[in-house]
Amino acid sequence: MRGAVVTFVDITERKRAEDALHRAKDELEVRVAERTHALETALQQLRELAAWSDAVREEERTRIAREVHDELGSLLVALKMDVGWLDKRLSEQEQRAAEEAQAMREKMRGKCQNMSRLIENAVVNVGRIITDLRPSILDHQGLWGALEWQAQEFVQSAEQELKWCMEVNEQRVLPEPMAMAVFRIFQEMLSNVGRHAQARTVDVDMVEREGWLHLSVEDDGCGALPQVFESPQAYGILGMRERARHFGGVIDIDSAPGRGTRMRLSMPLPVGEVLS
Repeated sequence: MRGAVVTFVDITERKRAEDALHRAKDELEVRVAERTHALETALQQLRELAAWSDAVREEERTRIAREVHDELGSLLVALKMDVGWLDKRLSEQEQRAAEEAQAMREKMRGKCQNMSRLIENAVVNVGRIITDLRPSILDHQGLWGALEWQAQEFVQSAEQELKWCMEVNEQRVLPEPMAMAVFRIFQEMLSNVGRHAQARTVDVDMVEREGWLHLSVEDDGCGALPQVFESPQAYGILGMRERARHFGGVIDIDSAPGRGTRMRLSMPLPVGEVLS
């Protein structure tokens, strides 16, 4: 007698495991694709920021070269001409009568006074160019004094009102790279106010709290939509954020059309940098 044995094997759990494995694989591929896209976008932004920084540096070099040529160059040419004039008149003094010689001495005295004014202008121009390259006021007055000086300079040139509040330990000395980063970020904040805000008042607030420095610049200008500050082409904002991120800090921006803009730097302060 012949017979047959039929065996049924329940593969439901195996199918479920296979389906779960496929879903996990698909989800992983999606996450990897999203992360790859995010990294590619971030890398592209870094490339664009680097290109923008190079362009800004080149533009700054061009501006400084133009100032040296146009202002210092013209001052030096004028001084050279005055020195030549003085040299010629001095060589002729012995040939003049007493009254003519006295009159010429008065002219030479006036020429020397004019040369002194030219030299003073040259010194001012050199100081301004040096400050643009590296603010020496950081060395002379420290970060806190330099920030107040920069704010006063800005509102004076922009004809705006300044509200200034600083609650920090002024004996605290930050490492030079960090101090320079804070100063440059502050300059860019003010620059944004000057270029875009159309403001009447600038409110600067600095406070040291629980080991962090909080520096905010708020204006009463026209404001803007939040996405304006998140644009990949907002290189000034990207530059500020990169500087802040390098020292563990962040930049927060609160703005809306018609109600002004507040930019805030929050940066952890190093331990043990207070002068006794």
